[in-house]
Amino acid sequence: MSQLVTIRKTCRLCGSARIVRSIPLADVPIVSPNVGTEQDEEGRRLTMISAPLDNYLCLDCGLVQLVHVVDPALIYRNYLYRTSVSVGLADHFRGLSEAAVARLGLRSPDLVVEFGSNDGTLLGFFKEAGLRVQGVDPAKQIAAEATARGIPTRADFFNPAVADAIRSEQGPARALLANNAMANIDDLGEIFAGVKTLMAPDGAFVFETQYALDVFEKTLLDVIYHEHISTFSVQPVARSMARYGLALFDAERIPVKGGSLRLWVQHSDGPRPISPRVDALIALEQETGLYDLAYHSRFSEKIAGIKVRMHEQVDAIRARGGTVGAYGTSVGCAALIHQFELEQRLDFLFDDTPFKSRLDGPGYDLPVFTAEGVMAHKPAAILILAWRYADLIIRKHEDYLAQGGTFIIPLPDMKFVSKP
Repeated sequence: MSQLVTIRKTCRLCGSARIVRSIPLADVPIVSPNVGTEQDEEGRRLTMISAPLDNYLCLDCGLVQLVHVVDPALIYRNYLYRTSVSVGLADHFRGLSEAAVARLGLRSPDLVVEFGSNDGTLLGFFKEAGLRVQGVDPAKQIAAEATARGIPTRADFFNPAVADAIRSEQGPARALLANNAMANIDDLGEIFAGVKTLMAPDGAFVFETQYALDVFEKTLLDVIYHEHISTFSVQPVARSMARYGLALFDAERIPVKGGSLRLWVQHSDGPRPISPRVDALIALEQETGLYDLAYHSRFSEKIAGIKVRMHEQVDAIRARGGTVGAYGTSVGCAALIHQFELEQRLDFLFDDTPFKSRLDGPGYDLPVFTAEGVMAHKPAAILILAWRYADLIIRKHEDYLAQGGTFIIPLPDMKFVSKP
C-alpha cells in the first residue's frame, strides 16, 4: 500500500466505527485522467499505483463510502477537469442559481461562497444577478484562471480557517454552495465546521452530489472512483447534521449526472421548516433496501454478470482478428477499464476532448485518438465507456456503423448497436 493512501476506521459523516465492506470492486490507480500530477517526489509513476475501491456501508447512519483515501493534495492541486467541458452542466448551474436566489431571497450585496468552485461557472450566474461572489478551490491554475475572469477564487481547501478569513474580510455568506465536491472530501467535520462559521444566521448551505439510490438502481458504476469517496443519500445527512449544529431542511432528487441530490442545510435554529420531502425520501431509501447488505450484494452480482457477457463478446471479436476500441477517457471511463478487466482487451481509445494522448495504468498503455480516429482505425467494435452520451456518440459516427462497425454500450445493461 502506498504511503499516499490512508485508511479510515470510522464513518466520515457520523463518526461510527460500525462500517462494513458491502461492495468489493477492483483496485484502480490512485490518480485519474483528471489529475495533472503524473509522478510523486520519489519519481514513482502515479498511474501505476493502485488502491482498493471497495465500498463500505455505515451501519449506523447509512453513508456509503470508500475507506481508502488518496492524499487530496495529490489529486487536486494540479487538477485538469473544468466544469465547462461537461455537456449541459452550465445550463443546470444557471437553474440552480435561479432557484437559490429565489428561495433564499438573495439580493445585492449578499455574499455567495462556493467551495470546489472549479472554473467559476456557477458563481458567474450569481455575479450576473448582482451578488458578491467568492470561490474556494485547491487547483492553483484553475483558481488563477477563474480569478482572471472576474470570479475571485482562493486557491485553497475549504476549512474553518479559510471560512473565518472570508467572514472577517467580506462578512457572513447568505449562501454557501458545493457542487459535486462533498463526495470528494474526507474530513466532513472540518467542512461543516467551516459552514457553521461562515454562514449567516438566515443563510443556507446548498450542495449537490451523486445520489446513492440512483447509483445502485441505475447501475452508475462509473461514478465510483478515488475522487468520489462518499456516495450520499438523505438518511445519513438528516441523522448527522445535529452533530454539527446544523439541520437538513430540504432534499430534492435531480437528474444531473444520472441521478443526484440537492440538499439544503441551515443552522439548527434556522428559520425554515423542514420539507416533507426529507422524510419521504428517507422512507423510499429504506423501503428500497438501500441500507441492507443484501441490496448491495445484488448490485455486485449485476456488475459481475455484465463483465462476463462483455468478455465473451470482446474475446470472440479479438479471436477473429478484430480490433476493439473504447470511447471515453474521463475518470469514470478509466475506472470502468479496471472494473470490467479490459486492460488487455482494448487496442486504443477515442474521446471528443481528450486531456492526454495516452492513457495508462497497471497492465495497459493505450493511445488516445480524437473522434476523427474512429474512421481512421475502424475497429470491429467500440465499447462506449462514456455510456451516458451513447446516443450523441452513435449519431456522430453513423459512417462507422454504415461500414459494418458495432457499438457496445455496457451500462446500465449491456446492449449492441449495429446496422443490419
